[in-house]
Amino acid sequence: MKLKSLLLGSAAVLALSTGAQAADPIPATFVSLGVCDAYGISGLTIESDDTCLSISGEVSYEYYHEEIGGVYEVGSVTEWELIFEATTQTDAGAAVAYIGLEGDSTYTGLPMVGADSIGFSEAYVQFGDTTVLSAGKKDKILDTEVLDHAYGNDELGDFDWDFDENDLVNPVTQGGHVITIESLVADGFTVIAGLEDLEGDGTALLGVEYDGGMFSAEAAVLLGDLYGATDPVNFYAAVTAEFDSFEVRGGVIFDDTGYWIASLGASATLDMFSLDTDAFFEDNGDWGVAGEGSFDATDTVAVYIGAGYQEVAAVDIFTVYAGVDADVTETIAANAELGYTDNGGADYIYGAAGLTYAPGGGFETSINAYANTVDDYRLSFEASKEF
Repeated sequence: MKLKSLLLGSAAVLALSTGAQAADPIPATFVSLGVCDAYGISGLTIESDDTCLSISGEVSYEYYHEEIGGVYEVGSVTEWELIFEATTQTDAGAAVAYIGLEGDSTYTGLPMVGADSIGFSEAYVQFGDTTVLSAGKKDKILDTEVLDHAYGNDELGDFDWDFDENDLVNPVTQGGHVITIESLVADGFTVIAGLEDLEGDGTALLGVEYDGGMFSAEAAVLLGDLYGATDPVNFYAAVTAEFDSFEVRGGVIFDDTGYWIASLGASATLDMFSLDTDAFFEDNGDWGVAGEGSFDATDTVAVYIGAGYQEVAAVDIFTVYAGVDADVTETIAANAELGYTDNGGADYIYGAAGLTYAPGGGFETSINAYANTVDDYRLSFEASKEF
């Protein structure tokens, strides 16, 4: 809002300055700027063109000291993103231009060594309402991720599960330079077709999505290396069912070599209690199951406990942990967690704690600490602002 107010204020000052020079014989052209809520976008509108311009972004900073696996490191990291989205409504549909800029300034080590970088995260045009054409540099249109969930606050990440097409033997590249079409063909049914990775080896995709409220599903086939000879093929399917306070979900992704990864999960949210559980199964024999339950001890304090087991590369890994989330005030929250992990006989106890201050306005800052009994530790300060 401060950025919008600044732009509006600048426009007002410019208009007053021009008005004060009314005697100037040089004709002036005015463009009116105002707050726009059209098309579901909150931003600035160039009223002469019926175009709504949305400006948003985020800046985040982290400073940390850590020693993980015997390696000591100090880091100072700044990351930012700036997004411009201009939408013009026509009789045939909405015309959109999207530009996303991102950058980071990362320095680590003693003495500090690093670099600054800036680039385009996305830059594309889009047109349509029920049938939408997108073209340009864009993130992948299909979310072929079968599981993304972390159980416990362990910095070693033994139960930080994240499985997608990149974990297959023969993955297909997605996103990049794209030409895609999404078309709502019937009530709840959307067909997706397109070309991605056009700046690379090329990928063709075809998918269908269904959203019926309580039940949603999606399936897709992707053919990669259009310009080459390997021609990898990936298949993806996912289903989610919601029943009042319960959710059941599952997904699978596999390639033309027969290698597959599947997941099953469930969630329940009751008045004072919530439960999450997930399991994954991989063609190489790896598998795992974990769950976490939480209940409200008071209006401001929630207690949770979790456990997990997995077998990875014939190594048994087990964890159990418990923690507390507490709202100290309306703007300050605290967390503390204690856990035990046995990774193939190498067991350790870990502890983690953090304090977060979020006064509003998209600003948040926190301090966090982690340590375990195998001499790993991490201390960090973070601050971020969304707009």
